[in-house]
Amino acid sequence: MAGRPSKPVQLIKMEGNKDRRTKAELEHRESYEKSLYTGTKIKESPAVKSDPVAHKEFLRLKKLYKSIQYIDGLDEQIVNRYCMLISEERALQKQADSLHALLEEEEDPKEKIEIYKLLNSCDTKLTKKRDLILKIEDRLFLNPTARIRAIPKKPPEEEKQSPMAEFLKKRAGGSRAD
Repeated sequence: MAGRPSKPVQLIKMEGNKDRRTKAELEHRESYEKSLYTGTKIKESPAVKSDPVAHKEFLRLKKLYKSIQYIDGLDEQIVNRYCMLISEERALQKQADSLHALLEEEEDPKEKIEIYKLLNSCDTKLTKKRDLILKIEDRLFLNPTARIRAIPKKPPEEEKQSPMAEFLKKRAGGSRAD
């Protein structure tokens, strides 16, 4: 799936159909998009509810997504994971800041090396986790962008018969005056 991800029909219409898609293409895409939505609302997971930073981010996203029909119950896991990642990122940043402060105070070179190792380890773990989550979501169409990419861009074209088949059909079923 190379190239730029497809835009939802709502966005195409808002931008004024710059790509000059036909009415049939837009209707086809819109019907497929509607079939992907369950109509259920996203719910906050218990882990997100218990974490104040993640909870605040979830409420912010829920408010933003209320006005568009792009996120629904199927996207619950990705929204909750995103909120937890925001919380983990902020916690990790606080930890990194305290390690930087400790590094400034420390004079022993061996201790400084250990602090650098801790800083590197925190950053590496978080980066690996984010990459893994994004890969899984794209493969399983769990995020909205991946689902939109799955929609065929053009409506299926009606199969046309070859000129010879049309001729034979007319000849077999045509009226003859004998």
